[in-house]
Amino acid sequence: MTVRDALRGVAWYLREVSGETGYERYVAHVRREHPDAAVMSRRDFERRRADDRDANPRARCC
Repeated sequence: MTVRDALRGVAWYLREVSGETGYERYVAHVRREHPDAAVMSRRDFERRRADDRDANPRARCC
């Protein structure tokens, strides 16, 4: 394993843990499962996700 491979792995892990890949997974899902449906913009997706977190609090530090 090279340093570059290790850094890619760390970057992937951080994006997954932070939830940054959520929108990409959402777009892939909508296009695959609901090809005729409109895809929300990233802004709308993040707003809905934040509203859901506020309405349904889970264990978190803050």
